[in-house]
Amino acid sequence: MQHKKTAGHPRNLALPTPAHINQSKLPKGLSYDLKQSRWRYFYVDTLGKRRVKSVGRAESTLPQILNNVQRLGIESPHTFNWLVTEYMKSPRFLDLKPNTQKDYNYYFKLLKQQQTIEGSVGEVLLKKWTSGLCQQIISDVEIVNGLSIAKHLHSFLSLVFTFAKNYDYVSTNHATGVYTAKKRSKQQYVTDDVFNKLLAYAKHRGSITPKTQGSSPYYIYSVMEIAYLCRLRGVEARTITEDFLLFKGVKCKRRKGSLTNIILYSDRLLSVLDHTIIKRNDIWASKNYPVPISAKERYLLVNNDGQKISASAYHSAWQKFIKFAITDGIISHEQRFSLHDLKRKGISDTLGSGSDKKDAGGHASDASVLVYSKKPVEVQAANELGLNTINYDIKSINLKVLFNKNL
Repeated sequence: MQHKKTAGHPRNLALPTPAHINQSKLPKGLSYDLKQSRWRYFYVDTLGKRRVKSVGRAESTLPQILNNVQRLGIESPHTFNWLVTEYMKSPRFLDLKPNTQKDYNYYFKLLKQQQTIEGSVGEVLLKKWTSGLCQQIISDVEIVNGLSIAKHLHSFLSLVFTFAKNYDYVSTNHATGVYTAKKRSKQQYVTDDVFNKLLAYAKHRGSITPKTQGSSPYYIYSVMEIAYLCRLRGVEARTITEDFLLFKGVKCKRRKGSLTNIILYSDRLLSVLDHTIIKRNDIWASKNYPVPISAKERYLLVNNDGQKISASAYHSAWQKFIKFAITDGIISHEQRFSLHDLKRKGISDTLGSGSDKKDAGGHASDASVLVYSKKPVEVQAANELGLNTINYDIKSINLKVLFNKNL
């Protein structure tokens, strides 16, 4: 018989229950029959009739009781959010190093932002989880957020479901057998056509009133342009401050052993910086946001509250933006790319020799250039060899004020 979900019997926490059961974790509808020394589950069937089933003895553990509820065909009230919360209260999590705990909290937050055919990941009932659902999540994250994040997310899912299986919350580890995100070919190159279409789409959606239909955060366009023009990782582009804006160019402080360099201004780079600063100043003015005194604390990119954009907020916004682009036919599913691919494109598009590309990307070795430069080399005639002419004429009033302030 198919049972109708919920409408459980209200439990009286004042009644005595077996000492090994934490009453605060009992779901609605589950109560202990003191006379019979049995656990009973109350529900309402599809005909609206009140029913009760025995789901455990006095010595049964809570995971065993919940597992018996599932076997009755009655949906367990527990969700993935509940499971991860239980894991994070356990010694397995609390004994981890603080940095590892911080990473796991980030992966959990990123998972909760994913949407599946069953709804938001965090709200999916444990009974609804399958290997296919895990595969869908990992595949989506790999393309939108990159290979590294997807691999870490897969490991976290496997860890959580191992915990769940050990305590009989689930009967199998759904992350086992899921294909780990495959390493995409390093020959991948974002074409000009795909990039320009997506860039125009980002600028259009960013011009629409925030949090209304058809809108996306303005900073998606800015990060795309800055990451490409300055050959930066997404996090490096997202965290630029006014302190990085020098008179002749942008000081790019790179991570993972790359060298800091200065990207000289071009009209296109000045244009996106001007656009970004105007947007930020408008937000600060509308929110009466206290402008930081130090240039090192004045981020170019801020959220709608005027604050620095968090990694999770940006990853979520980027993922939603890419899905909108596919739905609207701007790009195909196969043309999706991560922000890191824009650094690769920027280096590949740099004119000149391998040494020029190395300097442009801030790479410490020639080997690094081979990883990032994937566009076929086009060699100019001898008397035309050289980089594009840089226009140093600063037309933006906003930028002129900043330069005078930071000199």
